[in-house]
Amino acid sequence: MLDAPIRWQAAFTDPDVRDLLEDMQANILKSHGRHHAAHMALGFAGMAADDVAAVIRALGRHCTSAWHQLRTNRRYPPHLDGGPVRCLVLGAGGYKALGKHARMPEGEAFRAGMAARAGILADPPRQAWQAAGWRDQAPDAMVLLADADPHAVTRDLEAVERWLDGTGVRILVIERGLQQTRRFRPGEKPEAVEHFGYVDGRSQPIFLAEDLAREEQSVAAEPKDKADPGAPWSPRFKPSQFIVADPNGRRRHAAGSYFVFRKLEQDVRGFNAAEDALGRALFGQDAGDDLLELAGAMIVGRFEDGTPLVRSRKALGQAVPNGFTYDGDTDGAKCPFHAHIRKTNPRGDVQRQFGLPDASGDRNPIMARRGMTYGPKRPMSRDGSEFADKGKEPVQDSGLLFMAYMASIEAQFEFTQQSWANNADFVRPGTGVDPVIGQTADPAQRQHRFQDGHTPGATPTTQPFAQFVHLQGGEYFFAPSLSFLRGVGL
Repeated sequence: MLDAPIRWQAAFTDPDVRDLLEDMQANILKSHGRHHAAHMALGFAGMAADDVAAVIRALGRHCTSAWHQLRTNRRYPPHLDGGPVRCLVLGAGGYKALGKHARMPEGEAFRAGMAARAGILADPPRQAWQAAGWRDQAPDAMVLLADADPHAVTRDLEAVERWLDGTGVRILVIERGLQQTRRFRPGEKPEAVEHFGYVDGRSQPIFLAEDLAREEQSVAAEPKDKADPGAPWSPRFKPSQFIVADPNGRRRHAAGSYFVFRKLEQDVRGFNAAEDALGRALFGQDAGDDLLELAGAMIVGRFEDGTPLVRSRKALGQAVPNGFTYDGDTDGAKCPFHAHIRKTNPRGDVQRQFGLPDASGDRNPIMARRGMTYGPKRPMSRDGSEFADKGKEPVQDSGLLFMAYMASIEAQFEFTQQSWANNADFVRPGTGVDPVIGQTADPAQRQHRFQDGHTPGATPTTQPFAQFVHLQGGEYFFAPSLSFLRGVGL
């Protein structure tokens, strides 16, 4: 079942698909899509294994299955609404606390924990993380509560807090998520954006057949790019890239997924000022808003509305293309090699650069991202199309709760961060680190080459771009099957 996209509606007639979906937690196959969430990190220190198992069983009984999520969703992205979604993930510490009741999932990275992998990721040490909650110890588990209604999330959160009181479980930190949105085109629904103002989550791997049919139809309808005559980039991925067997599952098709959680604080005011400074350095001190926006697109790889820079010098004002590749921009003139989306989703650059027979090197590290913003909601213009806090943007306490599911932490998340985002020589020597999430102590690796490849005769120039995204905490987890959560210790 994991070798091809899963058709969830087959569960009405196929008992194997039904068994898989009933035992898998929500949010893995498809984002829960709710705009409000709470993420409660828990510690089990000092608790007996039987007591830990009892707590996990009780929480597990309230977790949402993939089957329930898919049946109750009433709208499609970015506004899913099918009631509450509740999930429970366990860190290595959680499995250790369970003792003989559970086998530890495989993987050196998972077993070591995220803080111990700082040298691989170029992360700051735990001592430099957010003081409240993250700095003291690694969480053993995390409860995710999500709903379209923020008051419903608060009620759920308070109910869990009351129930945990007296169990011996320590609540380490609670991270509230509030998805920021913008309306880019009149008459259309607002879209999820991160605090820098760019559409977030546009390019996702799809391994649910019903969603894939819609996306492939959309890609087929995109205007063709004469400079990129090749086949469009496919959103089709095997579920086995994100779903693995649960070593502790109790049902025939028990499955789960490795889950990475990172709290990434964004200095929005600094980023916006640096974008404007870059635009003036590239296009002159009198550069207008369109050129300043172009400079930002050279950092991100897309304009704010999601239009890929490789396809247009300005936003198209229509449905955003997503089937693009970089086949027509092999010199990185239109979309720089360092641009965030090109660094972390190279779409054929790896195959081309290293002469590989297929694009597996470009596709295999891709993760199923499920992140959402945190921090106060930024004020918007009356029509919801622009932020209304120019010069007063947040510099701290706002950012992205990065979350992603995958089959291998080492081969997907860590590879992407270390070998792509942090590697100044990917995809070519001298490219520089990813200017958005790249981490390095060497200022020279934050120098990037810029060229407006859409304008004949444009002169390349090299400019620095500082780091405005900072890790404040996080951990590696595993999202177990519901049969394990509800039966552990029995």
